[in-house]
Amino acid sequence: MYGTQDMSEAEQRARIREERRQIVDRYDRGREDEANIDDWEDPKFEIYHAQDRYGFIHDQRLPDDFGRSAREQKQLDKEMSRVDKWVKMLSEGNRWFPPGARYREKMVERVWKGVPERMRGTLWRILLDIDRIKQEQEGKYQEMKEIARKHSPDIRQIDLDINRTYRDHIMFRERYNSRQQDLFHVLAAYSMY
Repeated sequence: MYGTQDMSEAEQRARIREERRQIVDRYDRGREDEANIDDWEDPKFEIYHAQDRYGFIHDQRLPDDFGRSAREQKQLDKEMSRVDKWVKMLSEGNRWFPPGARYREKMVERVWKGVPERMRGTLWRILLDIDRIKQEQEGKYQEMKEIARKHSPDIRQIDLDINRTYRDHIMFRERYNSRQQDLFHVLAAYSMY
């Protein structure tokens, strides 16, 4: 472990508990003024001209929309042509998505052809039946999150991984921001699954 060869097992456990408590406290506080965030953990924001459509930040200026290649433009046109079909499908969900639905095979074919980006989150929610699962498992996430805050042996590794996750993405760039907090809670809860 971390210089613990001379410590008893009880002292090691106490040290791990204290470290876990400190990490959880930092995520609870978030980006408050007294948050202790090293410069290397929190890069400055020089991003407005170098962010792509997915939120990733690039070192140099990105080409304008006019600079799309013919292939890229063709892909974008194809995706946009599918949007109306998917909007209709999502609005008539019972006809397309449940097993045995009238148009389910057609929906599967359209999935294989490609789901427009803006529809993917909604489609995943429907296909995984998240609303039903959340209803059946009400309070389970909160319970797992609380157990993890007190007992997860993986909190330190989760903290290290979060700081390395998508360092060049706008949503995860600031240390202890709300997105990093959300990711921390999900991973901590999952570590207790």
